[in-house]
Formats: sequence, C-alpha cells, structure tokens
Amino acid sequence: MDFYEKWLEYDYNPWILFDANGRVVTLNQEAQFLFSEVTPHEIFELAVSYANQSYGFKTTMMDLEYGKYEFFGIMVGYEDNDSIAIRLYQKPPERIAEPHLKELGSYNIYSLIDLAVSTSSINRKEGFTTRLDPALPDLKIDPELFVKLLGLIFDCFEDTREIIITLQLKTGETLKFEGKRYPIFQISFEGDLRPECPMRMLKETSNGLNGFVVQKNGKLYFEAPLIIE
Repeated sequence: MDFYEKWLEYDYNPWILFDANGRVVTLNQEAQFLFSEVTPHEIFELAVSYANQSYGFKTTMMDLEYGKYEFFGIMVGYEDNDSIAIRLYQKPPERIAEPHLKELGSYNIYSLIDLAVSTSSINRKEGFTTRLDPALPDLKIDPELFVKLLGLIFDCFEDTREIIITLQLKTGETLKFEGKRYPIFQISFEGDLRPECPMRMLKETSNGLNGFVVQKNGKLYFEAPLIIE
C-alpha cells in the first residue's frame, strides 16, 4: 500500500466502497469492525439514500447508532454508475480520558456477577439464570462500579420472568482502547425489558468501566476490553 492507502486503511472513520449491486469492493479496518454491528446492505442503502442527485460528493450531518458505534455524519461520493463510496464520521467515545489502569486491581468477574445477583435477588421473585464462559481470567476492573452497573441493568427488567445472564469472550473481535486493541468480553441480559430503561444512565456508568451498554433485539449488552495486564 502507498501512503494514501495506508492513511485510509487506518482511519478512525469507517469507509466502504460498493459496486452498483451493493457488494463490498473494498473497505478499511474500522468498517470491518462496524460490520459486526450492521449489515453491508443497510450501509449501502444509507449511501444510496443520501447520495447527490448528480455525480459528486455530499456530506450530511446526522446522528446514527449501530450497536456500540455512534456517528455524527456521513459523506457519500460517486463519479459513475458502477460504484459508490461512503465514509461515516465517528463520534469520540464517551470514556474517561485517564483510566488509571495501573491503579486497578485484578478481580474475578464470576464472583462480581454472583455478588450483583445475590444483592438483587432479595427484591426479585423470578430470580436469575447464569450461563458463564468458565475460561475468562481475572481482569482489571472497578469492582464497585461494575456491581453498581449490573444492579442498574437488573432494574431495567420486569419481575415477570427470570433474567438470563450470559458471559462470553467475543471470538475474533477486539476493542481499541488507549491506542491498543484488546479482546472483548460481553455480558448479555435477557428478560422482560421495561420500556423506561434509563439507557443514558447505563451508558454513563459503563463509560467508567471503559465499556458500553447497548440495547438490541430486546436484550441489553455490556461489552468492555478484557484487560489483564
């Protein structure tokens, strides 16, 4: 790759080139990660919808959210009828600027989940079911904030059926944090979700854990970097 190709490849903003049929011709690294949250077809339809009526480039400011990715605008460009490109302008992550990782101790995530479940079980009739990947090592995390976040998440579910908690390591995916990519651990929560769940509060709390909370297909998901060193 020449200098300009490398610049595009490592850009913080996803960039995708489609052919006229919506097939991906080429894309950069960030676009590959984006496609873990949204289909190429949906992004292609977005590009076509906001393309200039004649050949050229058009920038549109808008708020978009696909899972953990948030954007404040897009640029769409095409010079013929054979291909069309789109660049999505990514919002900076709302995470603490200085995570103080060296000041955090290593904790057993299974014990922290058990503590949060035990605390919340007092006020619930239906209880919890846990499906936990047993292979995760101890990780660096703020234990009090993590237990608090899980309590807030549990409060988002009606006490009409059990809450199913699933913990796993996301295979083949990483999260860029402080200039380095880490494996991602994910906890999903399934139950009868309340319509008034305070997503803004959950996101702000999860930011303090260097992670994020998203709602998708009637479930809540917490994802964060697996930092063990």
